[in-house]
Amino acid sequence: ELMPWQKWAAIHGLEVIDTPYGWRFRFRNVQIEVSRQNGKTSLAEVIALFFLYQLEVGLVLGTSQDVSNAEETWQACVELAQTNKDLSDAIKHVWYTNGAKRLQLIGDRNYRVKASNRKAGRGLSADLILMDELREHQTWEAWAALSKTGLARANSLIWCMSNAGDGTSIVLRHFRLKAHAR
Repeated sequence: ELMPWQKWAAIHGLEVIDTPYGWRFRFRNVQIEVSRQNGKTSLAEVIALFFLYQLEVGLVLGTSQDVSNAEETWQACVELAQTNKDLSDAIKHVWYTNGAKRLQLIGDRNYRVKASNRKAGRGLSADLILMDELREHQTWEAWAALSKTGLARANSLIWCMSNAGDGTSIVLRHFRLKAHAR
């Protein structure tokens, strides 16, 4: 059960608009800033599984400041999918190899994890890029690498979540200032 703020974020972060070519997401980037221990990870799990199971996208790419944090969200999604009869039937294979963990569903739908660094996502084309802990982006290198993975997809979405940053959180500060300027 999602908390009210999570429902609001999912509804509005996933808004769609009609175009002459079909629907697309209203936003290309969604940044959510919420205090610690308030459900950022559980919301990321719901969004990742929605993309994989409902939208049937080819690739969800989960990232965090280090691979182990990204793998925690991935692991929660794998466990939920494996223990739910409706979801488990679509699982083709799960790779548990360190540094190459992946959930693959029937129809070549995948959830992979990477660390947020300048090499993250290189050579991949993702439909959903989950960036956890945007506050840890102290340079633009990881953003530059990850944001490009969605360019080849017509309807990709970058979904960032973080708690409050500090003076070194340049990417989070940039988008926060940009949002407040509107």
